[in-house]
Amino acid sequence: MKSALRIGILGAALAVLFTGTAVAGDAAAKNYVPSGCKIEKTTICTIEIWLERKHKQNNRSIRKMLKDESIKVIRNTIQYWPPKGGHPPTNIAIGRSLTAEDARWVIDLALKLNDNIDGLIFQRLNPPHYVAIGTSAWDDNSETKITPEQLQQLRDPKLTTEEFHALYVKLTGEEGVAEAFY
Repeated sequence: MKSALRIGILGAALAVLFTGTAVAGDAAAKNYVPSGCKIEKTTICTIEIWLERKHKQNNRSIRKMLKDESIKVIRNTIQYWPPKGGHPPTNIAIGRSLTAEDARWVIDLALKLNDNIDGLIFQRLNPPHYVAIGTSAWDDNSETKITPEQLQQLRDPKLTTEEFHALYVKLTGEEGVAEAFY
């Protein structure tokens, strides 16, 4: 009887402890900024780019551009599609904490380097200050196809950051879906 009582008390204590941790974790996740990522100049901390093999000759200039003082991307990964692998996906992932200005810059970069954008990766699947161009890391169910007109709506310079992200979430169909994964 004593051991059953002890187990019950321990279980209740653990439930309270972990519930409090989960709530604190949810609040912290909303404001999460990776270590070493200073967002004074840009809200992009990590960018991952997959490009056609033909861009490999411009690798140095692309990396230099990502380190430029006006952009200041903290971490970047650039991968080149295999020689006979065709064209990388024409999608983009934009984290929920990017400013509208930074998000539009990323869209312009994707159009310049990857030719087209016809898919958006669900925002809730990615860290807040993260961007991916031409990613194959997610399955088809994690991406929503968009039209050129919808892409133009996202590029509208009049959109505030809140309006940009509300439109992104609307276009991906994430309205009313569970909270962000990260």
